[in-house]
Amino acid sequence: MNVYWFDLEIAGPVTDEHVDRLAEVIIANSGEGVDATVQADDRGGVVMFSREADDVAGAIMSAITDVREAGMTVTGVDGGDLVAVETMATRAKVTVHAVRHWIGGVRGPGGFPEPVRQRLFSWAQVSAWLVRNRLGDVDHAAVEVARASVFFNALLTADRMMDDVIPKHRRAELAQVSTKLARQKAACS
Repeated sequence: MNVYWFDLEIAGPVTDEHVDRLAEVIIANSGEGVDATVQADDRGGVVMFSREADDVAGAIMSAITDVREAGMTVTGVDGGDLVAVETMATRAKVTVHAVRHWIGGVRGPGGFPEPVRQRLFSWAQVSAWLVRNRLGDVDHAAVEVARASVFFNALLTADRMMDDVIPKHRRAELAQVSTKLARQKAACS
């Protein structure tokens, strides 16, 4: 078992009853203590998890299930994906100078990921580049969380857009297509 650290972004309003219900749900589903902290109000907020699981997908899926069961709406997963140069250096256990050299192509194999926003990079992309090129010393659980958060955010976005994009009479067909794709991926691995 690994411990995965991530935040679930939630829509407001979040009440004390939601928070109490989440604690009950987590204890009932895990049989152990509460592994989450809620920081939210009428506008929403986050539920911060340190979830123990066999893999990152199980950790995030079970957390989303728990939060939804408590009556809250999950809007995103923050796995610390957007990072500045200083954060990359800290996470990779190297100097800021080394990271700047990698970004500029002065050192390393080249091909450093482009920023996704002004001076912000995707930790999922950067950490994959670091691992592939055997540079730095990255926490593999943090890498998994960053990469999984990108995937789960795409799923949550698709879920929110479903009513606007997929007519009700097509949803069963969409579920079949999704299941078929998942089975094909499973057969290839």
